[in-house]
Amino acid sequence: MDVEQTLGSEWYLYLDPTQKELVKLSLQLYEREKQQQHGYADYSFVLFPLSKAYEGFLKKYLFDSGLISLKTYEGTRFRIGRALNPDINPNQHDDRWLFDDLAKVCGADVSRQIWDAWLKCRNRVFHFFPKEEGLLPLDEIGRRMQLLIAAMEAAIACKL
Repeated sequence: MDVEQTLGSEWYLYLDPTQKELVKLSLQLYEREKQQQHGYADYSFVLFPLSKAYEGFLKKYLFDSGLISLKTYEGTRFRIGRALNPDINPNQHDDRWLFDDLAKVCGADVSRQIWDAWLKCRNRVFHFFPKEEGLLPLDEIGRRMQLLIAAMEAAIACKL
């Protein structure tokens, strides 16, 4: 992963200062762990800061696009996992469900990419599922970091 290229990218420049620090932290942890090779069973901790920055990115992106209000953006109740989930039961499609709004502007592929990155790189990393091992080796963390970066690149390219 090219740190200098990442820190100069359009999606990175879009982030607020706190989100930028979270991205840098994940990049630093990833590089450190690649060099030190501790052999941990799980490297989720490397992805956590970038995942948190991704959540902030999405909220900012949805606010700047006019899909959520300032009150929603600054509040504590808005849930990306509900708002952007394409698999929500149709009888639950309401004004808080935004996947279709995003898909109308960015297309189904980009909207799905944003969702899949959320699901695989945030939801499946932060939560424990009894029937899944959930341990992530460092090489998988690198792939998931790339998924998050690609999703933010695609969102910025769409520019709601």
